[in-house]
Amino acid sequence: MSFFSIVKGFLLAAATLSAAVVLSGCTLEDIERALELDVPKEAKFMLSFHRDVVYPRGNLQAEQPLQMPNGRTRIIERYPILSSHNIVEIQPKPVPGKEGFYRLFMRLDQKGRLMWMQLTAQAQHESMAILLDGTYFGEFRTREVGRGSETWVELPLDVDAARALHIVKFANDNYRFFNGGKRDEQKNLNKI
Repeated sequence: MSFFSIVKGFLLAAATLSAAVVLSGCTLEDIERALELDVPKEAKFMLSFHRDVVYPRGNLQAEQPLQMPNGRTRIIERYPILSSHNIVEIQPKPVPGKEGFYRLFMRLDQKGRLMWMQLTAQAQHESMAILLDGTYFGEFRTREVGRGSETWVELPLDVDAARALHIVKFANDNYRFFNGGKRDEQKNLNKI
């Protein structure tokens, strides 16, 4: 194949795509979405779940000091057990009796479900720190161990409406950011 044949094929394909765009009335964003080229440029409102370090050894590669709202410093593991990397989608549900607060229900991918099972087993004996974009967001202890087969898992923390809105809004974008634009294959799962 000659160079001119390749250029001619490329120009023909570009002209066909341009004509399709003009005739269909699609915007560039619609085409990017259809071709799955709309990968977010950064993660926003990213959640991560970290274990407490019970006996700190000063190993800054594995441990991280965390400033608490009350001024204390807490030592947590630097690398999270679970993060937005594994959270496909989040749905809010109002907390009964607490107007303006929501419980978040997370739909995890396969690895996330296994990590949630590990996290809940460990959190029965110790508290877990939840970070939002690297700053303290909350902590929890679980009441029951996950089985690894749940479609939706509850984040046992009451979240104010403003934060809940943004966490829900950016959950899937964060998942796609960390997974190279990959959309979850199980689109039509029942809502919580």
